[in-house]
Amino acid sequence: MSQQTAVPTAGKRISLVERASAVLDRGPSRRSVLVRAAMVGSALSVSPLNFLLRPGTAYAAVCGVDSTCGSGYTAFCCTINNGLNRCPPGSLVGGWWKSDNSGFCCGNARYYIDCHSFCSCGCESGRNFCGEGCRNCSCGCGPSGQCDQRKVCCNNFRYGQCNQGISCTGPVWCRVVTCTPPWRVPAWNCSTTSAADQRTNDHGAPCLLDCTPIGAKYTAVGGPGSYLGEATTTELGAPDRIGRFTHYAGGSIYWHPSIGAFAVQGAIRGAWQRLRWETGPMGYPVTDELRTPDGVGRYNHFTGGSIYWYPTLGAFGVWGAIRQKWAQLRWETGPLGYPVTDEPATPDGIGRFNHFTGGSIYWYPTLGAFAVWGAIRQKWAQLSWELGPLGYPVTDETPTPDRVGRFNHFTGGSIYWHPSRGAFSVRGAIRDKWAALRWEGGPLGYPISDQLVATDGKSSYNHFAGGSIHADAVTGAHAVWGAIWQRWAELGGQGATLGSPLTSETPTPDGVGRFNHFTGGSIYWHPRTGAHSVTGPIREAWLSNGGPTGRLGFPTSEPYRDGDGLTRSDFEGGSITHDPSTREDTVR
Repeated sequence: MSQQTAVPTAGKRISLVERASAVLDRGPSRRSVLVRAAMVGSALSVSPLNFLLRPGTAYAAVCGVDSTCGSGYTAFCCTINNGLNRCPPGSLVGGWWKSDNSGFCCGNARYYIDCHSFCSCGCESGRNFCGEGCRNCSCGCGPSGQCDQRKVCCNNFRYGQCNQGISCTGPVWCRVVTCTPPWRVPAWNCSTTSAADQRTNDHGAPCLLDCTPIGAKYTAVGGPGSYLGEATTTELGAPDRIGRFTHYAGGSIYWHPSIGAFAVQGAIRGAWQRLRWETGPMGYPVTDELRTPDGVGRYNHFTGGSIYWYPTLGAFGVWGAIRQKWAQLRWETGPLGYPVTDEPATPDGIGRFNHFTGGSIYWYPTLGAFAVWGAIRQKWAQLSWELGPLGYPVTDETPTPDRVGRFNHFTGGSIYWHPSRGAFSVRGAIRDKWAALRWEGGPLGYPISDQLVATDGKSSYNHFAGGSIHADAVTGAHAVWGAIWQRWAELGGQGATLGSPLTSETPTPDGVGRFNHFTGGSIYWHPRTGAHSVTGPIREAWLSNGGPTGRLGFPTSEPYRDGDGLTRSDFEGGSITHDPSTREDTVR
């Protein structure tokens, strides 16, 4: 019965590295100790059984068999090309072969790509390889200090499945390793004609990592034949020393142990870079680039937010509480649409916002994030956004109880919209009075003006569908509506004799009539008489005779000049005249 040998765990490998490097060390040089310790660690990580159970050194375990210059094999490109597993500049793909069950490819087939030097001056007649003076490389061995000492730019041999239209090349400069069939990489221009060399399954190099999550992801999306293209960096550690990444010609793959490996590409990658990669507010990707439901846009989700792209808009990031609000409103399929900004700070340096094609979301630390869109947003923008009198939003856009209008409340007021009237703002004491009168559900209805300054320059007012509210610092805010409001308007409103209201509309003692007092008089209404004003001395005489509950009753006319030139007002039960010359009042 065969005895099984356990593969060392990560914890055990540390002590094995220490002991193995001590055994390998044969000299007093501190540099040699460090180099050997690093190589032993790589060997145990990449090929623990080969290193522990087979004769040889850590160098042999990492680089495999035939790693010397005299072996006849060619070095890997990542060994001589700054760690990049791709053909160096000035070379072309000349052919390929494969070996099966490769650790580098997670147990699948591994493909070797021969990179040949271009020839600058052609080949002699009858020859397929140019002389050394025409090549972009020189024959030699792999660089010292590592174990891939195989030949560089020496082997005049070509498999020939790739770039078959080019018959004259230099020798094999170096080898690329891929888990993607080479005929699926358009830039390599290879055929499917297969060659195999199973011995090379054990070939390796320090710059080739077996079956990493990033490598597996790269293979899954199509490797160098995919939208990512060929690598432009080696696999590197992220600044947090936890994640890892590789950049490619067409994008990047980032990996985190608790998340996995995901690809970011194109304009979304550009926006992520602008936002400081994974060290910024977005964090690590948690999806590949995905298609939006409309089939036009694209997005990636990240641990801290999302980046959305639309062809006519570009790519922008949405994160934090603003993103949560946007998600509640159905992302880009809702009223806000696609983002058109990242999340910048508001001018006060405290709040944050994102603009979208259909609206905005604003956030303030003590309020939260709320959305404003459509005509209400246009009105808010006209009033200087959050810097204006309304301040920050404290609700999303909300339907009114009649299901016709819409509104947003803000820290300093409200904006109400009605389809036949538009959007108008109401704030301060006027808003408080309107709220006390049941908002748009009360007698005033929807606003039809913003808050305006009255002709006296001291008071302000809003007009509504059914009336007005006037306010000043001395008398407060008072509402006028219905027939009394219409009569007041006919008489010139605040700028005429009656002036500003001193009360809101109030019931008379009989519970039927209504009245408003103004700075220059009063308007009384009763269903029998309509609405009429009473002013000056006549008003005083009328009130002294019991007003609407006295024998005179409610007014039935506006003040007018009678045949004797006296000022007169008629009432249900009589009249009052005033002689300005004698200042006498006559009640009949």
